[in-house]
Amino acid sequence: MRNKKIILVVPDGTGIRNYLFSQIIPNLIKQNCDVLIYHALSNEAIKEVEKLHKIKLTEKSISRYKETTKQKFLRETICFGRLHYNSRLENNSTVLTNWKRNHNGLKKWFYRTVEILGKYIGKNYQRILNFEEKYQKSLLKSIDSELSFLKTYNPDVIFCTHQRAINAIPIFKAAEVLDIKTVGAIYSWDNLVKARLAIRTKVYIVWSNYMRNELLGYYEEIDPKDVFITGTPQFELYQDVEIAKKEDFFKTHALDINKITICFSGDDELTSPHDPNYLKDFVSSIKNSSLEEKVQIVFRRSPVDVSGRYNNIIKASEGLIFPIEPKWSNTQSQWTQLFPYYEDVKLLANISKHCDLVINVGSTMAHDFAIFDNPAAYINYDTVLDKNWSTNTIYNYQHFKSMPNQDVVYWINSKEDYVKIIEKILKSKQSLGQQWLETINSFENNSAQVITQLLIN
Repeated sequence: MRNKKIILVVPDGTGIRNYLFSQIIPNLIKQNCDVLIYHALSNEAIKEVEKLHKIKLTEKSISRYKETTKQKFLRETICFGRLHYNSRLENNSTVLTNWKRNHNGLKKWFYRTVEILGKYIGKNYQRILNFEEKYQKSLLKSIDSELSFLKTYNPDVIFCTHQRAINAIPIFKAAEVLDIKTVGAIYSWDNLVKARLAIRTKVYIVWSNYMRNELLGYYEEIDPKDVFITGTPQFELYQDVEIAKKEDFFKTHALDINKITICFSGDDELTSPHDPNYLKDFVSSIKNSSLEEKVQIVFRRSPVDVSGRYNNIIKASEGLIFPIEPKWSNTQSQWTQLFPYYEDVKLLANISKHCDLVINVGSTMAHDFAIFDNPAAYINYDTVLDKNWSTNTIYNYQHFKSMPNQDVVYWINSKEDYVKIIEKILKSKQSLGQQWLETINSFENNSAQVITQLLIN
């Protein structure tokens, strides 16, 4: 009896932390499975995974997929139609902010047509399904090389680490034609409403019952028996990494162990364009209060933000702001190849454990801190008049409806609230973030082990 052959499709670097750094690969190898990594990663990323697990990976680069104009038109029309459908379903206009509109030249006319037709099909779910059928048929013309590869390799199951990756579409369509078992992961808790389920599989895995209900609500054609709640290995990694003693961590980063330590985490420039203003407000509030000698700020920028837009405020606040750089490889020319080193998992775990509070604009870092029962504060005011961006829009995003109540985070509704919240924490550090985390993620079982068994059986 031959070993089971399992292909892990990793279409971009985001799948490294959640899946390749987890125990899924070692678990599969222990079960005598042959594992092939089918990927769009750099050699450096592959070596990082090999170093962590002390193994030699069998790997193959994803075939280049040149999407036809027809395929792209159908795919984008379906996406726009689903966004309109989801917006009405949830009575939430912010769903439509997931659609990019700033196109020029021929693209402008292409997308204008997409929007007209997409709005039409979005009024009726059966119209969306009719377009889905046309789109799936169109893909049959682009899978010859994947069909040949799969017939030769003959895998038992194929697993995808990210549901929206266009470059992975052909291999999963080929697998469907060959009736090979396929499993698709919904990458994150905020992804489903965005109408980008590019990878269609026989089985889907989600973090929680909350996400399961979302998936079945937005995609009526998916059978409930094909959706499995597994949790995510993303948070389990914190159980495996080494947490330094607070004294050692602070010494390494030149921090004062006697001060209250606040992490300010930045997002990328597109997601949160005014983060430098918020950091400046935060610093100004501290300097103009009685807390100046009691507080220090750990600054963690978004790993994909190399803009330098915070440099001036950091330089002017030496001794108050202590930047700790993410340990990511971000020198690749393609964003899909950006990836975290395993050291960054340890770094983020230690920041989340040893800082007293994290402040940001609606970031998932709230969940990282909740793992260690530390609180988060969300910035909820605008520093400038920006017709394209407002915190009022941000916190109406559908994924924030998963909050069991508003008290799961602190709210910074004005510049004056920074000091008020820190003073609250000095008196009593209350964290209710676990309630939210347990809504969006199941901790009932070992996620990596559950996923392993789902792939094997």
